[in-house]
Amino acid sequence: MLEEKVRKEVSLDKKTIEKLKIKAQEDGRNLKNYLEKILIEKANDDFEITDAYIKMIDEMLEKKEKGLINFTSWEDVKKKFNR
Repeated sequence: MLEEKVRKEVSLDKKTIEKLKIKAQEDGRNLKNYLEKILIEKANDDFEITDAYIKMIDEMLEKKEKGLINFTSWEDVKKKFNR
């Protein structure tokens, strides 16, 4: 089964693009394919959901349910700092 792909736009300076084009050519790829490859590799680097991570998240959710911690929405943070 094929995964649904999401399209995202990135903006990079010309110098960075030129360096990436060279690296892509060295890897035998076009720039788009090379960027996809390195982003997928980076996303998968050493990312493992461990038992310790699961425990930490469960504890945070439990504290939230008990009202012991509060989260501020991103919109409220932006308003606070006028951005």
